[in-house]
Amino acid sequence: MYDNTAVTEIPAGGTEPVERPDGPTPGSTARAGGGGDYLSNEIAYRATLLRDRLGLHGTLPGGHVHTPVLEFGAGNTTEVTDPQFVRNRLDIVAQMRAIVAVAVSASERARG
Repeated sequence: MYDNTAVTEIPAGGTEPVERPDGPTPGSTARAGGGGDYLSNEIAYRATLLRDRLGLHGTLPGGHVHTPVLEFGAGNTTEVTDPQFVRNRLDIVAQMRAIVAVAVSASERARG
């Protein structure tokens, strides 16, 4: 898991995009984040910004996860699943469960 805070934004009052390694500045308009300019990144950017501006960053964990494309094993051109596909899917599920467990634990600690 990587915490990628780099963004491309247009600063408040500006017209040209600027790259910032440490996240957005107040009033800026997002153009791209660590995962590109996908809609899901924009939603995560705005949700995180709202959480932080409400002062909830210490009590409300947040994040955004991109998962890899699931691929079939070499030579599989007819089956809807195979051992490689299943192995990759189970690895993704295990990592997501670990991420959620850490987030829940952090939330519980923050609440005291």
